[in-house]
Amino acid sequence: MVIPPLVRPYRGTPAQDRVAQRREALLDAALHVFDADGWSGVSARRVCDEAGLTRRYFYESFEDVDALMGALFEEITGEVRAAVRTVVAAADAPPADLARRAVSRGLDVLMAVPAKGRFVASAQSAGGAVAAHRARALDDLASIVERGFIAEHVDAAPPLGAAPPVGSGQARVAAVAVVGAVLRIIDSWLGGELDVTRDEAVAWSTAAGLGAMAAVTTAQR
Repeated sequence: MVIPPLVRPYRGTPAQDRVAQRREALLDAALHVFDADGWSGVSARRVCDEAGLTRRYFYESFEDVDALMGALFEEITGEVRAAVRTVVAAADAPPADLARRAVSRGLDVLMAVPAKGRFVASAQSAGGAVAAHRARALDDLASIVERGFIAEHVDAAPPLGAAPPVGSGQARVAAVAVVGAVLRIIDSWLGGELDVTRDEAVAWSTAAGLGAMAAVTTAQR
């Protein structure tokens, strides 16, 4: 059970701010422990030792290690989604260039702290809280692609030719196909399965995403 936080201020810092700071410290510590010892090495004790906090403060924010790992996955993928959303919202480039820029920007987030990329790649086979967060992250990415890319650019995209307007159901299928194609390549590259450079990973995943979108949006011509 998560312990309700105290509400009185301490040295001028509101209780909720202190709870948030400790929670962030535990998430940072979990990433460090994962990077050093792998997924199985993450425990409440190890994370608390790394963060310099007692176990009481762990359970103040997290039910258990599964909840901690789910929250860490959500935090990292949330940063990726925010970066992709910013690029897509700009809509200031041809579709192929915009797609490549979005993939590159999202990958930049994961590569700025390499442990983040390794964590996300490792999390693809995890269950529990991580699986639930992963499903929501994929759905959110598909929504970003659907609303900000397909809806705005599908008719003009060079690889799609003069495709007819895309219905809402077809647009959703296209968005899901794009996200699946891109992430499969990126996850494989982050996990060390693909012996290609970063730029090649971006180029191949972008091409796969555009190809998947073209296949879906032109299927009912």
